[in-house]
Amino acid sequence: MRIFVGEYVCGGGLADQAIDEIPGSLRREGAAMLQSIVSDLAEVAETVVPLDPRFAGTFCSNTTDTVSIVREQSLWGQWAAAAQTCDAALLVAPESDGILAKAVAMLRASGIDVIAGSGDFLRTASDKYLTAKILTTAGVAHPPYMTFADRRMEATLSDYGKFVVKPRDGCGTQEIRVYDCFDKASADLTENAILQAWMPGRAISIALVASATQHTFLPAVSQNLSGSHCEYGGGEGPLDDDSQRRATALASRAIIAMPPTARGFVGLDLLLGERPSEDCVIEINPRLTTSYVGLRHMINGNLAARLFDLETGPVSCCTAANSVRWTPNGEVWINDTAVENV
Repeated sequence: MRIFVGEYVCGGGLADQAIDEIPGSLRREGAAMLQSIVSDLAEVAETVVPLDPRFAGTFCSNTTDTVSIVREQSLWGQWAAAAQTCDAALLVAPESDGILAKAVAMLRASGIDVIAGSGDFLRTASDKYLTAKILTTAGVAHPPYMTFADRRMEATLSDYGKFVVKPRDGCGTQEIRVYDCFDKASADLTENAILQAWMPGRAISIALVASATQHTFLPAVSQNLSGSHCEYGGGEGPLDDDSQRRATALASRAIIAMPPTARGFVGLDLLLGERPSEDCVIEINPRLTTSYVGLRHMINGNLAARLFDLETGPVSCCTAANSVRWTPNGEVWINDTAVENV
C-alpha cells in the first residue's frame, strides 16, 4: 500500500508567508503530527509527503518519498498530482476558511480515495454553530450558545458568569476569547463567530478512528489549557476507567447525532463535570489532532494502521492511567521518561 500524507502547514499551505509570520504553534503542532503519523504508516505502507522546502529539516524519514512544493503553483494541484501514485490519501488541514473541505474535495475530484468524512459530515463538524445546533436538537449535552444571527438562547446565556467567543470555523485554540461580562461578549460577536457559556469541568478529548469496516474509540485524555485564550499546552492520559466510560458514552451519542458519514480520525473535545449529568460536548474536529502524538504510545499495535483496516479489533492500552504526557511540539514522556517522536 502507498499512502499520500498531506499536512497543510509543512506541506506548503502557507508557502506565501514568511516563516516568522506563521504562528509558532501551527508550525510545531503540524510538524509533530506529520512526523508521528508518517512514522506509524511507514511500518505498514510506503508514504508520499509534500513538503514546503523550508520545513524539510523538521521532518525525518528514510522510508518516505517527499515532494517539494513550488510556491508559485497551485497547492491542491501539486497535492493531487503527487497523490495519483497512491492508494489513498490522509490529510491534516485546518477547518478555517474551508481549507480542509476544499482539500478533500479537490483530491476526491481527482479520483483519489481520501480518508475523511463525507461532505455533509465535514461541513457540519467544521462549523461550530452547525455542530451546536445538531447536538442540541438531538439532546446531546452542549453549552448554551448564540451567534450574530441566532439569539434564541440569549436569555439563558445571560444567566451565566463567564463566556467564550471563538470563530465558527476556528482551529485549535486560535482566536479564542474569554469574557466575564455577557454584554461585552455579545458586543464582540461577529457574523463568523459563536458565543458559548463557559462551563465548569475538566477539559478532555477523545478520538474516534472510523475505517471502512468499524468505528473505534481511542483512550480519552486530558487537555492542558491555560491563559485567557485557552492556549493548548499538550495533554496527559489515558484517563481512569470511570472517566473513559463517561467520555466514550457521550462521544458515541455525539457521533450518532452528526450527519453520516464519519471516516478517518475524528477528535471530540469534551468537558467532564463533577457528575455525569454535567458532562458536555464542546466541539468536533473532523481531522487528526495533536493528541495523536501521545495516543500512539498508549495503545498496543499501530494506530495509523487502523485507519486502513490493517489492524482491527478492540483497542487495548499498554500504559497505566495518566502515565503518558506530551507537548504541542511532539515531546512525549512515559512515566516521566522522554521518548522519541519516531
